[in-house]
Amino acid sequence: MRHRVPGYFHTLEPFLDLFKTGVPILMYHKIGPRPRRVRLRGLYVRQDVLVRQLDELQQAGFTSCTPAEANVRARSNGAPLRRVVLSFDDGFRNVFQNALEPLAQKQFRAIQFLVVNCIGKLNQWDLRDGEAPEPLMDAAQVREWLRAGHRIGSHSLSHPRLPRLSLRDAQEEISASKKKLEDTFGVAVEDFCYPFGDWNAAVRDLVMEAGYRTACTTESGVNFPTTSPLELRRIPVRHPTRSLKALKARLMG
Repeated sequence: MRHRVPGYFHTLEPFLDLFKTGVPILMYHKIGPRPRRVRLRGLYVRQDVLVRQLDELQQAGFTSCTPAEANVRARSNGAPLRRVVLSFDDGFRNVFQNALEPLAQKQFRAIQFLVVNCIGKLNQWDLRDGEAPEPLMDAAQVREWLRAGHRIGSHSLSHPRLPRLSLRDAQEEISASKKKLEDTFGVAVEDFCYPFGDWNAAVRDLVMEAGYRTACTTESGVNFPTTSPLELRRIPVRHPTRSLKALKARLMG
């Protein structure tokens, strides 16, 4: 049974009933102050907001799990466990700078989906759409992320819209990114994230053939035992913008 998703995640209370029905995967991008002239302002979540969100999850009894556990029901002493997957897309350096300490303090583990050919560079796929440039984690920072107990997954080589590529090029983006990450960092890379959330059956099959256990979409919702591990749902985390607040106030008053 599907349940209505309250919208973008900002605070736990509106989502708590939904989160009791399945395993949520929260989708973050950038952690830190929002610079001027950014196109997608809501993708920046301030560090203090992240701390509050982690505190709310911890106080409500949630513990972190891996994407492979997102569609597995777990129980302790007969009661269902409350679990959440914390995912960060693209590998932004401000996540490394601003999320590592709060995650450690609240005892959560997370996964960072890396754009492999852009490690240590900028968000090139965003720049052509007018987004502000942001530095990405370099290899040394990725290694420190791993030493802290977190995971990495693939977000492809270059962040393309995979269904628009030939099958050969899509396969290269999917399989070569896995191999490069494993060769560079010496860890098994089992999780994939579809760039832009853009996928189809052929792309999904290429992900399976490349040896990934899971793949994350941008379809909103929580995950159940019936959810395909290669079609995992996520809930986007957004910082409310002034315009959104004003719109809500206008509708309510």
